Amino acid sequence: MTGVENTTWRADALRAARHLSRGMWAGILCGIVVGGIGGRLAMLLLRVTSDPSLRGRVTDDQFRIGSITSSTMFLVLLCAVAGMLGGLFYLAVRGWLPERIRPFAIATFGGAFGGAVVIHPGGVDFTQLDPLALAVAMFIALPALYGLALSWLAERLLARSERGRASTSIISFLPLLGIGLAGPIGLLLLGAIGGGWVADRKGAPLERAWHSGPGTWLGRGVFAGVTAFALFALMRDITAVL
Repeated sequence: MTGVENTTWRADALRAARHLSRGMWAGILCGIVVGGIGGRLAMLLLRVTSDPSLRGRVTDDQFRIGSITSSTMFLVLLCAVAGMLGGLFYLAVRGWLPERIRPFAIATFGGAFGGAVVIHPGGVDFTQLDPLALAVAMFIALPALYGLALSWLAERLLARSERGRASTSIISFLPLLGIGLAGPIGLLLLGAIGGGWVADRKGAPLERAWHSGPGTWLGRGVFAGVTAFALFALMRDITAVL
């Protein structure tokens, strides 16, 4: 490999890492603000509207109602990690979704999938909190808002990167470094990301198919199918709760 080729590979690798980091940073920030802070504010509101005897009770997810404790910081960290994974997911599917409807498609997916994960019959969260309709509405709205905010922020960060205005400091690449330090699963994820980048650069058949017209329509179909399945599961849970 010549020096010019080495330089090109390094430049392409840097651009790819910057691209990934922008999406992951968008996910982390939206996860912290919408999921972590927004989730705690939602629980504080439900503390006010619910029976006072519930204050201090532990929820199904092991968080104490109406209290700011060490578990709150764990919630913020958990939402940051989940948000980062959401950012990677967004980067994977954004090319399938038409730009004009992309934010709303991601918001719909977020509300359906996130709501189906959070809302479940039984336990404290969706049996004793009052009013239940408010609890259900907020915990659908929060992941939907995360999806909307993620699309908005990621597109702006990616646009800066494409214009060459993105930072190349170590802070910019912290999400990738964090994945590498996450143990075997993180290393496997990094390996998969790196393998995908090499395949893309070499023009591998699978990568070409991913970005082809039929591949895009197939991806849209899969995305729509998963969203529909999540909506069905969510409606089933809402019916059971209310």
